[in-house]
Amino acid sequence: MKRGFAGGSLDGILLELHGAMVTESLQDTETHIVRGIREAVGYDIPIMAALDLHANLSLAILEEATMVFGYHSSPHLDRAETGRRAAKAMLATARGEIEPSTAIAKPGVVVPSVFSYTGAPPGSEILERVEEWMRSPGVLDASMLFSFAWADVHQLGMAAVALTDGDPDLAQEVVEDLSGFAWERREALNGGGSLYALDEGVRRAIQRSRDARKPVIILDHADRTNDTTYVLRELMRQGAENAAIPLLWDPEAAEACAEAGVGATVEVEVGGSTGWRDGGPVRVRGRVLWAGEGRYLGSGPMTKGLPVDQGTTAILDVDGIWLQLVSRRVGITGGALLDEDPITQFGYKTQDFDIVVTKSKTHFRAVYAPISEEIIVVDAPGQCPADLSVFEYRNVPPGVYPVTMG
Repeated sequence: MKRGFAGGSLDGILLELHGAMVTESLQDTETHIVRGIREAVGYDIPIMAALDLHANLSLAILEEATMVFGYHSSPHLDRAETGRRAAKAMLATARGEIEPSTAIAKPGVVVPSVFSYTGAPPGSEILERVEEWMRSPGVLDASMLFSFAWADVHQLGMAAVALTDGDPDLAQEVVEDLSGFAWERREALNGGGSLYALDEGVRRAIQRSRDARKPVIILDHADRTNDTTYVLRELMRQGAENAAIPLLWDPEAAEACAEAGVGATVEVEVGGSTGWRDGGPVRVRGRVLWAGEGRYLGSGPMTKGLPVDQGTTAILDVDGIWLQLVSRRVGITGGALLDEDPITQFGYKTQDFDIVVTKSKTHFRAVYAPISEEIIVVDAPGQCPADLSVFEYRNVPPGVYPVTMG
């Protein structure tokens, strides 16, 4: 990469990074990448980087990058707009139209992604504050990065960044204001009592669905491998009916059901095979409703036009639970239910069901918030739970809420 950048005459560099990359040997990988590019091209040309909202930024990133630009929304519906913001600033800097002054501040708050939704408080309040600053005279850009909670790195936590035209004091004022604004909302940004215990959440979903006009969503947010079985087991235990669980990953079970064929009654163990905090497999007996290869073009706001391949896919009726088994993890988050495609592409409608289970964080809300009666967030175990106290952070400095406040 260094040889490539050093090999030609460049006016500016625009990078698309995430902001929370970790390797076995590097905690602050993005800063390392930008530093390497700087070593190749020097400090005379602008380097702008577009980042995910869930970045963990160190203060050192702006020693190497001219500026970083974070997504403003979660779900990330402004990815293209973020790229445009970064590109415009790069061109303006390269043409000498602006003199970038930047600042960064970290409030010392970690946000589990499930609470980073910017369509309702507290996330919407922070987004409004960012946009208010961006409308202020002299402020060219501002972002609040919400952190990626499940990384044990020294730079863990939210970060505010700002860009002005030659006014470092204004840039510092912006980030200090945003940082303080986030600190005041630290408890709300960690759930503030909005989680349901698993059994209570499932019970509420069943009760709520009896008189609901739209599906009730159970958000099993901690499952990042799409094969934990806690919610499935609890739905079965409480006798839930007309509930849909799309995209449960189990290649062996999917293949067995497909081999048995549509109409067959099968008994298989499903899910719980990843190993850590997955709940173990659940034995189910059901009738095969659909079986085949699950390939289609995505139609939702996060996947529109993208080819989706669920691999061998089978749909079972397990005593009123619509259970979809897949052999491939799909989508930008490895298989989370981001839109209605995993249901509608197989001849069903989301509105056919009283309860729908998704294993997303916030991206699903772009589609499901308007079409659901209620979204119930359950505190089921999984690889990325909202309760960060289950982890032992070794690299995070003291004073970061809530992980190292003791």
